[in-house]
Amino acid sequence: MPSVRAPRLVLLASVLAGVANTALFPLRNPEQVALATDVYYYSARAALRGADFYAVNPIGQTGFRYPPAVVLAFAPHAALGDPLLAFAFQTLLNLAALAGLAAIVVRTVERATFERAAHGSTARSGRGLATLDRALLAAAVFLVGPTGLNLVMGQVNPLLALGLAGGAVLLERDRRRASGAAFGLVALVKLFPALVGVWLLRRRAWRAVAAATATGIAGLAAGALVFGPATSVAYVTETLAGEAAVASFAGGPDPTAPFVTIRRQLAVLAPGLGSTWLLPVGAVVLAPVFAGVNRVVADLRSRLVALQGTLLATLLLLPLEPFYVVLVLFPLLPLLYVLDAGWPRRLVLAGAILLLIPVTWASVTTMTAVLPVGLAAVVRDAARTLFSFVLPPTIGSYLVLAGCLLAQHRAATGARGSV
Repeated sequence: MPSVRAPRLVLLASVLAGVANTALFPLRNPEQVALATDVYYYSARAALRGADFYAVNPIGQTGFRYPPAVVLAFAPHAALGDPLLAFAFQTLLNLAALAGLAAIVVRTVERATFERAAHGSTARSGRGLATLDRALLAAAVFLVGPTGLNLVMGQVNPLLALGLAGGAVLLERDRRRASGAAFGLVALVKLFPALVGVWLLRRRAWRAVAAATATGIAGLAAGALVFGPATSVAYVTETLAGEAAVASFAGGPDPTAPFVTIRRQLAVLAPGLGSTWLLPVGAVVLAPVFAGVNRVVADLRSRLVALQGTLLATLLLLPLEPFYVVLVLFPLLPLLYVLDAGWPRRLVLAGAILLLIPVTWASVTTMTAVLPVGLAAVVRDAARTLFSFVLPPTIGSYLVLAGCLLAQHRAATGARGSV
């Protein structure tokens, strides 16, 4: 195993920053506390009494954004009869999911280490993870900034992160139908994880692809059956259309907007591009990345690299906020340890810092509040100029993708990096 000093520093810095951010976030944004769970709770209550749950907006403009069948999963929240109890219940579910995710992260690093030892990669490969490394990996899963924001808001993303990681592990164990079902359930909730199908196709996991497709179709059909076709049509034509129009930057890129997406760069480089073209053009730009990161899937390490690249490219394609990074903690955290020393690993380590400690306009305004007025103005002006084109978490995504592409190139050509 390569030196663990750099991964330890990245994890420690990310955990410390995450603890501080999670503690300060609800103080600065009290309206965000339990925001997501309130949507789940009130939407499920509306669904149970036969009302239009897409019309329920308990907190301003934020409403239910998932396919109709998904609202049924929040019936237990509604049954509790109190939004505070629903938030407590969601928090328990999220903590349990994070515990499972942490276990998968640690075991994956250990498995990759032993696999490399079996192939005689290096003299040090046979050494298992030290207790400190296990603790840091587990702490990162629970305490980094993106995780903290999901917990504060009561988001469902930690459960989806476990579903993605679990699907990958099941595929490694050759339980392809179960793997596909896991991926299908995650894609049913958020839809965009369906692009993990690129990774499954590259793995030639046909049964997993079939199971994922069947799971998704069954979920959509269940929604139409329970709530009627009109609700499903409204979801596609109104809710999905509205989501696709987010971060269109019609008036030019907004440096204060938190969206980590290639759309920001497209808005600068092609200002006349209409909002309906952002998704297809972004897909065309990122298509070579999807292909490149999936170039090799011969061993566990290359499969983790391929999955990482696929997930990150998917997140960049869409207008998502930095807290969605929780969905890529697996395989990002294992890759900090399992990549060989060299430029791919350096790029991934550097990118991980920017992803796990996401800096946005809100972060800059908070950090510069303690500076002298003149210096604060200079820093904010510089940040405004940079953020108009790219946010630091986006830079982190590009760095990790560059590391994945380089790792796959070297794996395909047999090239070796410098140690």
